[in-house]
Amino acid sequence: MSFLGGGKPDPFEPGKTERENKQRAAEKAGADKPPADENDPRRPTITRIAIWLVAGGIGLYFIGSGIYGIITQGG
Repeated sequence: MSFLGGGKPDPFEPGKTERENKQRAAEKAGADKPPADENDPRRPTITRIAIWLVAGGIGLYFIGSGIYGIITQGG
């Protein structure tokens, strides 16, 4: 079903997500696993890794400055 009627058949089944359509195509082709270009949903994104690094750096700074303050008697 084409939205603007371009004569080209719609590659997606109505009511299905893109992932479901890829899985169905892989099953029809006889493949055991999803296509290689599909991302692993369990793998963290670069943005999430960057946020953790920034938050970890801030936390390390606070812990380090606290320990330094304890050692120097809070001078």
